[in-house]
Amino acid sequence: MEIRVLKKHEIDLAKELIYMTFHECVIANCCEKEISDFYNFNQIENFHRLIEEGHLVALGVLDDENLIAVALLMDYQFLKAIYVKKGYQRQGIGTQLLNKVKNLVCEDLIVYPHEKVTHFFYKNGFKKDSQHSEPSLVYCSIHTHQFENYDQVHHFISQQKKRVYALDHFKKFMNDLCQPQTLLKAIHIGGTNGKGSTTNYIRSVLQKAGYKVATFTSPVLVTRLEIMRINDCYIQEEEIIKYANRYMSLWLEYELSMFEIEVFIAIMFFLKHRVNYAIFEVGLGGELDATNIIMPMIAANTNIGLDHVEYLGNTYEQIAFTKGGIIKKQTPFITGEKKQVCLDVFKALCQKQQSPFLQVPPVSHICEHMDSISYQYANYQIELNTSAMYQVENSALAISILLYLKANGYVYFTDEDLLSGIKEAVWAGRFEIMHHDPLIIIDGAHNKEGVEAFFHSAKKYKDIKIIFSALKDKDTHHMLEKLLELTDDVTVCEFDFYRAQSAEKLAENFPVKIEKDWKIAVDTALSQEKNVFITGSLYFISQVRAYLLSKKYNL
Repeated sequence: MEIRVLKKHEIDLAKELIYMTFHECVIANCCEKEISDFYNFNQIENFHRLIEEGHLVALGVLDDENLIAVALLMDYQFLKAIYVKKGYQRQGIGTQLLNKVKNLVCEDLIVYPHEKVTHFFYKNGFKKDSQHSEPSLVYCSIHTHQFENYDQVHHFISQQKKRVYALDHFKKFMNDLCQPQTLLKAIHIGGTNGKGSTTNYIRSVLQKAGYKVATFTSPVLVTRLEIMRINDCYIQEEEIIKYANRYMSLWLEYELSMFEIEVFIAIMFFLKHRVNYAIFEVGLGGELDATNIIMPMIAANTNIGLDHVEYLGNTYEQIAFTKGGIIKKQTPFITGEKKQVCLDVFKALCQKQQSPFLQVPPVSHICEHMDSISYQYANYQIELNTSAMYQVENSALAISILLYLKANGYVYFTDEDLLSGIKEAVWAGRFEIMHHDPLIIIDGAHNKEGVEAFFHSAKKYKDIKIIFSALKDKDTHHMLEKLLELTDDVTVCEFDFYRAQSAEKLAENFPVKIEKDWKIAVDTALSQEKNVFITGSLYFISQVRAYLLSKKYNL
């Protein structure tokens, strides 16, 4: 027996079961108003509309693929109906289904039951609800712990298992909660570099078109709350405290990791606020990353680089195979990767999954300006509000995804939405101008491929000074070699993070300056007249960015 969220094509079956059970078991005890209310709510047009708008969730119990029970949850707060097919009643099926509904509700679950079945709800923990004028019962979600502030929540989550690359625990957890992620219209973005930027370009265009758009991205620049946003506004502390108080005991029971907990909170946050689309950036790899729990409309990989080799593999083929794990059955996959060895892997995976394989078409007429870039994509003249050349590839991938979704009826936007959404999109920490006179640009070039991309954007500048720091597991030797091609004025620093590399290790035998205190290096650069680039780990960039903003430098 399986209990899960019902799929779109199963809604008609749910309606039939509800109608049949109502007439066989309930209608004889109903007054005219109750019968009228039943028919008004249970019109099939209402079902589809409410489900499409995200107001209604239909859960079903299936026995050998036969639907035998249905529950309807409205706005993650009201239980509108729970019906068990005649012949399956009094076997505990209704209680099992109700328990699944309870797990999807963060706060109180309210029901307005017929008096004939009130005993069922009393037996399952419901009580009289004095706060509503109409006769109702309420089930108070169990809170085994009471977090008082976000700092306590963040500390708790960060102390959970550091399971970097696995999915078994999380899959079981989400399965036992009836797979709520399947309710989201999702887009999945993987790759080595450019995932966040690509996500942000898609978000900007869809938001410009009037949609409510959720994003899940990492790492962050200011607060861990940034990881989950709706229309570019991150979740508030009060809401994340509610989720933590509600689900902490389950997280511990299933031994979820920090990242798995965050993915789950994001899913529930997005569903609660009825977003139109949710874009998930892969955290690490693909196949066994926690975000791979979603069922997207389309999946994409930006590019493949030799990063996180201890988890993903030592060759481009191995890493492409791992990152290609986000390719799902009959789900279109698109990539901006150009290396043939990686493309061959992606094509084979798509063929195995019977999924359409797509590539980003070439762009042309690329023109660099001091603070912007323009290029030709098909019949579109694209303008980017950045001087970072690597954003051409990221934005082109985003446009390809958007145009595919539009052509296949998933979204609608105008040409003006596309052009202005792409132009207005800004992704903090990526070739971001923080100060003029002297010019200070920060860029999270956190690996070998990132520095290569940074190099092509920075080489048009003269009289350069670079401040650099990185993590221990990166190819910092190659990164510094590339940076020294831009200038002989490179300073390496240290920053406060447990994985940060020491300044001495970074320097090796390179002709660079060592200043362990990065704040001193930044302040010194501000007193000079050179063009200053601060680059390396995104964790480093996040600290530098906050410092510069705190000093209130003007753009």
